[in-house]
Amino acid sequence: MKIIFCVLLLIFSLSQIQSARILGVFPYPSKSHTILGQSLFLELSQRGHSVTFLTPYPLKKPPNENYKEIAITSKDIFDAFNEELDGSFEATDANPFMMLSYWIENIARMQESTLSDPAVQKLLASDEKFDLCIIEFLMNESLLGFGAQFGCKIIGMSTLGQVKYINDMIHAPMPLSTVCHPFLSFTDRMTFSERMENVITTVFEDIMFYLYHYPLQGQIYDKYFKADKPSFRHMLRHSMSMVLLNTHYSLNYPQAYLPNMIEIGGFHVKNTTNPLPKDIKDFIESAEHGVVYFSLGGNLRPSKMSAEKKQHIISTLTKLKQKVIWKWDEELVVDEKRIMVRKWLPQDDILAHPNVKVFVTHGGLLSGTESIMRGKPIVGIPIFGDQMMNMARAELNGWGVQVLFTNLTETSFTWALNEVLTNKKYQINVEKIRDRLLDQPQTPMEKAIFWVEYVIRHEGAHFMQTSAQYLSYIEYNNLDIYGIILAAVFLAIFVPIWIIRKIISKVFCKKCLTKKQKRS
Repeated sequence: MKIIFCVLLLIFSLSQIQSARILGVFPYPSKSHTILGQSLFLELSQRGHSVTFLTPYPLKKPPNENYKEIAITSKDIFDAFNEELDGSFEATDANPFMMLSYWIENIARMQESTLSDPAVQKLLASDEKFDLCIIEFLMNESLLGFGAQFGCKIIGMSTLGQVKYINDMIHAPMPLSTVCHPFLSFTDRMTFSERMENVITTVFEDIMFYLYHYPLQGQIYDKYFKADKPSFRHMLRHSMSMVLLNTHYSLNYPQAYLPNMIEIGGFHVKNTTNPLPKDIKDFIESAEHGVVYFSLGGNLRPSKMSAEKKQHIISTLTKLKQKVIWKWDEELVVDEKRIMVRKWLPQDDILAHPNVKVFVTHGGLLSGTESIMRGKPIVGIPIFGDQMMNMARAELNGWGVQVLFTNLTETSFTWALNEVLTNKKYQINVEKIRDRLLDQPQTPMEKAIFWVEYVIRHEGAHFMQTSAQYLSYIEYNNLDIYGIILAAVFLAIFVPIWIIRKIISKVFCKKCLTKKQKRS
């Protein structure tokens, strides 16, 4: 009996050693972004870690005793988010400079609302202890204060994949000749004019960040986190242990990553799907010619688009021989035998059904990943953010076509749907991409869990960080070296020329003086 007790005690002790206290900060009021965070933290809790997840969209019931949520209930954060999105349909062709300025201000407003929320304030005032903090970064660098507040390591998650402000935090290389700014609709194969626009946009972003965004983030950081903390500049340059990127080279472009940049694209997609509700299942399986699934994501409110655009969409969908499942945020008068309209739909489970032929999407990264994992080609109607870039990538790789919202008419939308429904190349290409995405030694979720636990085991894994984080901009880019070389070249070329000219000038003047003396 004593032996059994000792064995159980040893097992219990080992489990406690392996278990970590992890804080998740996913405050952006986007349901799709919350799904990513919840997927990771639910898995961490099931593996024995004690997790606390900060979110505007809490689950109705915690799945196990290791999983705890802190709900953000501030109304202003949702108002700011909805204001940002509701104007997106009218601003699809806005220039990147206007978009960036607006995002900087609005995201700062959302952060203020998050950090002043009573539940968040209670957490910050508590004596909670955490071993690790995983933060979704979307131009919200002041949230590094959670790591400073609780004295824990930080892992960042980029739900948009590789973006410059993430790269700058860990000092990763990002050649602008091949890496497109997320606001632009270019691929990794840019023309001269596209590279020019990409450089100008990125340089403008850098200027805006250093003159306006970072000072604003620093003010929020100083305002809400404890006084005896590292400086914002120090946290910005040295606090990030690792970044989890919601992408993968098999569906993106090959890019230069540091060892502490880990691609986990597709980790939120389940290996098995849930049974569909009976009404949806019957609707799909009764479709003789298949089903078109139409959703502009969980954030956009499609009712905010103009009546003209709405009518173009309805006219197109009613003429299809395929049935349509349509996510829409208000009541619509349609033929319910052919078009099913719902405010919420189990997207991944629907896409997994073999009778679904095409996914009409806004081109969000999560929706694109799900369509690939389920082998469904897409028609994209990009609205804002990185969606234009995502759809440019889909077109380049041949698994979808896009219709710009400004050019959305019954004619253009009908052509796009018929092209993808009738041309087999889109189905073939999406299946090829799916196969190479799934051809990995670990599932994306297993990979994510491994590297999270790796950072914990190795106390931040600082050996994976580049020494570039200790260099200034001038040192990192060797501008001082190039300056010295240019100065040396200048001296080597122009000093001898100057000396020769002086010698020639003196000799010539001496001869002239001698001639004048002889004449006189």
